[in-house]
Amino acid sequence: MSGTAMSAPEPASTLDVDDDLLSALQRLGRLMTSRRVAADLASAASTTLSAQGIRVLRTLHRDGRMAIARLAARSEMDLAAVSRQLRSLERDGLVVRSPAAHDQRVHLVALSRRGRAVAERLRRVGVQHLSDSLAGWSDEDRRQVAHLLGRLVDDLQRTDVRSPGPSAGPNTTKEP
Repeated sequence: MSGTAMSAPEPASTLDVDDDLLSALQRLGRLMTSRRVAADLASAASTTLSAQGIRVLRTLHRDGRMAIARLAARSEMDLAAVSRQLRSLERDGLVVRSPAAHDQRVHLVALSRRGRAVAERLRRVGVQHLSDSLAGWSDEDRRQVAHLLGRLVDDLQRTDVRSPGPSAGPNTTKEP
């Protein structure tokens, strides 16, 4: 070590922190939507559902009976993908369709008794995995993360995406 004193590291700028947060959120998103994680979850819950099938069941379990278009929106999937999943889930006896009383052209989808049982197993496995992962965290840390993540999702949903402008750095592309 030389005779010069080491200076304290400079605090990270807001942009650096935001970049780190974006990176962590992207990692979390990939983890939560990975086929491997879905397969592990399905296996632990004694089912063979795909990641999309799990998403549809979870949405119906959380939000109840709804029209297919609303299910697609709430599941954050396109209508065609939800329709494909529903055919498979219906064939497996996990969901039931019925015409809406107010409009016979609209079909409502709900979990069957068996579908509720599978969705509840999936929920319990997911909660257990999260609990195991957070075993070293305090209750206060858990509450704080839950609160801040909920707040972050709400803010992201209501904030328009915009270009950072020409001063964003060397990787920006300027329009001619």
